[in-house]
Formats: sequence, C-alpha cells, structure tokens
Amino acid sequence: MAVPGTMGKILLVDLANQKVSVETFDDDVYLKYLGGYGLGAYYLYRNQKPGVDPLGPEALLGFFTGVLTGTTAITGNRYFVVGKSPRTKTWGDANSGGDFGPAMKAAGFDGVVFSGISEKPVYLLVRDGEAELLPADDWWGLDCCDVDDKAKELYGKKARSTCIGPAGERISLMAAVINDKGRAAGRSGLGAVMGSKKVKAIVAVGSAKVTMADPDGMKESMANHRKFLKEQPFEQALDKYGTMGGTAACCASGDTPIKNWTGVPDDFPTVSKISDDAVLAIQKKKYACWRCPIGCGGETVVEQGPYASNTHKPEYETLGCFGTMCLNDNLESINLCNEICNRYGLDTISVGCTVAFAIECYENGLISAEDTGGVELTWGNHAAIVEITRQIATGKGFGGKVLADGTKAAAERIGKGSEQYAIHVQGEELPMHDPRLNPGLGINYKMDATPGRHTQLGIWTVEGQFAPPTLIDEEVDKYNYSGKGKIHATVSNHWHAGTSAGMCMMAWVNLTPEAVTDSLFYTTGHQFTRDKLNEIGARIAALRIAFNLREGLRNVDFQMPDRSLGIEPLEAGPLAGVTVDNDTQVSDYLEAMGWDTETGVPTKETLLGRGLDFVVADLHP
Repeated sequence: MAVPGTMGKILLVDLANQKVSVETFDDDVYLKYLGGYGLGAYYLYRNQKPGVDPLGPEALLGFFTGVLTGTTAITGNRYFVVGKSPRTKTWGDANSGGDFGPAMKAAGFDGVVFSGISEKPVYLLVRDGEAELLPADDWWGLDCCDVDDKAKELYGKKARSTCIGPAGERISLMAAVINDKGRAAGRSGLGAVMGSKKVKAIVAVGSAKVTMADPDGMKESMANHRKFLKEQPFEQALDKYGTMGGTAACCASGDTPIKNWTGVPDDFPTVSKISDDAVLAIQKKKYACWRCPIGCGGETVVEQGPYASNTHKPEYETLGCFGTMCLNDNLESINLCNEICNRYGLDTISVGCTVAFAIECYENGLISAEDTGGVELTWGNHAAIVEITRQIATGKGFGGKVLADGTKAAAERIGKGSEQYAIHVQGEELPMHDPRLNPGLGINYKMDATPGRHTQLGIWTVEGQFAPPTLIDEEVDKYNYSGKGKIHATVSNHWHAGTSAGMCMMAWVNLTPEAVTDSLFYTTGHQFTRDKLNEIGARIAALRIAFNLREGLRNVDFQMPDRSLGIEPLEAGPLAGVTVDNDTQVSDYLEAMGWDTETGVPTKETLLGRGLDFVVADLHP
C-alpha cells in the first residue's frame, strides 16, 4: 500500500517508442524526499547519465507532485518540472501552483517522466489511473490559453493541463511550462526541453482522492494554522494585493533592481503607477490556486487601446523586469507583455531582463535602429518594449533572432563587450531582489543547484524580515558577512523540505515550521520534527548539488555579476557604498553544510550521513 498522501506510482513515457509504463517507489523514498524536486532529483540522478545534451533524446524531463499536493494541507497545490537545464547545464527545476498538481494526483499518479524524442507532436492524457500518448498535430502552434480551452472542450470542465506555447515549440531557452492560462513553471528553460521532445501538453482528468492517515486530525490542525496565517501582516497584504503590492516599497528600499541594475530610486520616481492600487484598478476578479486560503492572484483586463489585454495579474517579478528594469511606468504595456509571455509560454523574468539588457546595449551604441528593424530601444519606451517582447515570443525580427535565448546567448551574438550588461549567473537572469540590500541572496544566487534563483530561500529572508515565524529567533546583522552559514543552511534546508512536499512559498514564510511537520504527520502517519525536516532538506540540497558536480560544474566557480555585489558600488540611493563580501558568506555556508569550503563538494562523511551512499563513488572516486 502506498504511503498516505501519495498515489504510489509514476508514469514513464518512452517517446521514441510511444510506450507508457508505471514505476513504483519504496515507502522510504517518499519519506526521505517528500516528492517534488526532492523525488525528482533522486530519480534523475539515478536514471540519467551525466553529460547528456539537455535537448537530446537521452535527457529526462520529469513532472512531480509533493506528498502534500492534493491534500487538505495549507496550499498543498504545487507541482515541479525537473531536468537538466539547457540554460545553465546544471540541475534545473521550476514549479507552479494552480490546479494541475492536484489534478495529476486525482488522475492516479505522483508524477510523469519523459524520455527520448517523439517523431511527431504528442500530448499525454492521464485519466483515472490510465495514460495514453495522443497525436498533437492540431495542438501544435496553439498558445497556452487555447490549449487549456481545448483540453476542457475534449475532456470536460474538470480537465487540467500543463503545456508549452509556441516559444517552447521553437525551443527558446526562455520557454516556460504553463498551466491555468498563466501559472508558470518558469525558470531553468524547461519549456525548451519539453519542446525538444515534441510534447505539447499533459492533460489530467480524474476523481481519485488522495488518502491521508488522519484527515480529522489534519482538519483540526490546519484550522489552527490557518487562523495563525490570517493574523500575519504579510499574508494580509498578499490577500489584498498579491505579490505586486510591494513593488513601490521594494523599489524605494533598493530591493528591486532599476535600469538594469545601475539605477537608484530617484531614476524611477513614478513607480507607484505600476504598484498596488494602480494594479488593482485593472484587476477584474481575484484568483486563487487550488484550495488556497490566501488567493494572491487575479485577472487583469485592459479593455481597449493599443495594449488591450486579458491575463493573470502581473506578479512583482514581472512588474520589476518590464517596469523598473526598463524604466517603464506604463502599466498597460506591462500587462500586455505579461499576456504575451503567458500565451506564448515564456519566463517573464528572463524576457524582461533580456529586454533591459538590449536597451542598455542600444543606449551604448552596441546595437542600432538598423539592427533592430527600426525599433527604438530606449529607456521607458513602452511601445518598443512591447514590440521586442512580441518578437521574442514569435521568433521574428531582432528579438526572435538575437534575444530569444536570454542575455547570455544574446551577448554572445552581439559581442562588442555587451556581456558586461548581461546580468545572469551561469546563463540564468537574476530576479528582482538585490543582494546589496539583503546580502544573503548572494549565497542563493551562486550556490543553489539552480543558480540565480530567488525562490530558493535562505538567510536573506531573515535579513528581509519575512522568514517563517519562530524558525530563526536570533537577530542578524546583514552586513556582517561572517557567521551566517548555519542560519542560511537552516532556512534553506527547511525550505527544500517544505517546497518538495508541495507547499507554496507564500504560505511557508507566514507559518511556523509546525505547519509543515503537522501536515506531514496527519498526511503520512509518520512523525516529523524540525530536525527531521532539516535532515531531509540537507539530503535534497546535497543531491541536487551532486548532480551539478557530476556534470563537471562547481557552483563555487560560478561568477556573480559585479553590479549585483556592488562592484563598483552605487554612489547614491539607499544602497550607496555597499559592496557584498560574497566569498565569506559562501564559505560559511559550505562549512555549515559539511561541503568542502574550497571545492563545494559534499564530504564523503556528509553524503553517507545523509543516506546518499549511491553518490559517494561519483564525487569521491
């Protein structure tokens, strides 16, 4: 019998031979990795050879739910896409909320792993414990909203899909995987991997109930945690505004990068035009992921004019990338860029950052109007920003030919020293949180197995004062760079466990760790403690980094952009004079994790202590 909270099986889809089979795991695998990217890392590490082309037939692409996904745990709705990133060549993962994760469970499976490449476009139908590959010739070319509609038309209103858009079909390295018309598993370029395999979508239909060891105990426990959640100021702000509510405040504090990481708040005095109440003015209704008590999403509509649009409410990251980064205060244009990305299946962070990069190249004469086909790529030119975004999405013009794979590839194509304006780590554009304000971000951006990722949490949440209540009691001097490793490891490890289990970050940072331990206990029937979560998270962290090391990549060698660390420091604004000592922070973190402080390799003792004996021979031959 499967561990409560799981369906006990995943689908293996051999695309080359058009065959589908089922694999099961021992109970202890679920309990050691909790599903999500924890289980994904376990499966891919053991079943994918090192050195494969992430867009080739030997690469695996996985979709995994967490142990809590589809249960009555608070925000138990996440699913994860995992694979080798074609952007960074490292471990890659991305996750999304909405309805698809619970629907996959209801259809009878904890996950799907694709291998090989299909000769023709296909989609996978998973329905009531059965699965089949079906031709997708008439789906190929549809945008992500049309795929969602088509799935419901064919399989009923309860059908849920996750898919790629035309950008993924063209194997743009910024391609995302989209569900619910705008919930995005956006980072790592895994939409390109899906496109390389000619898989258009997964459609899930089912009515199976996810079993829980003690549903009555879960109900009572979650009622108490939900009450606590509703008392938290950050949750209340999310409930009213969503993540976009903090855009103006984050810009003023220096958290949001401005003018491609060179600006200060005075350079963008009109930020209120793209924040909080301004965005609410175009919101027509709220949106909540499956059974989420927060409901931070929304649907925004611009009814007429050149930027008419109807899409999911732009998140903080989207507003920052297309707004502050480009000095663009035209909200309607940003909303349209968001819709373009949602429909064509693109990561808004990477696209917006790439547009900002192109503007700076244009400003400095590295590209001209002749190169761009007459598009005047100047700061704040919202018409040009929309046009170049549309080109990236459609694969046409300068945007489609030069920018469609992100800043690293674009800088290689442009040359002329343009790499100095490409703000990325190992090919992944940095998100909208600045290490010069919360220096602990530098550890995440450099040392997480998915580099350049703000959704990998650590001491920066303590520095920014929104870490989970009671997880860390001590105060932190954020500009004292030594002695941070243990706290960063604690937060990061707990997060690896919580997110792998399927909990949303927006709930996790507002709840005590007991919300996770209680959810896991009442779901699985197995006891979990804070120490147990720390152990599980450390195991997942070590396995993900081992994936990179086996690929011949050491995160300690990854280069942070000078601008992100204040080299040279800003001369004005709230972050004036700040230079981050990231080397000291990273060294302390490695020591706390039991990883070699020079190489970043987990020691043999650490691997054995985490139950990763199958990794030892690869890292310590």
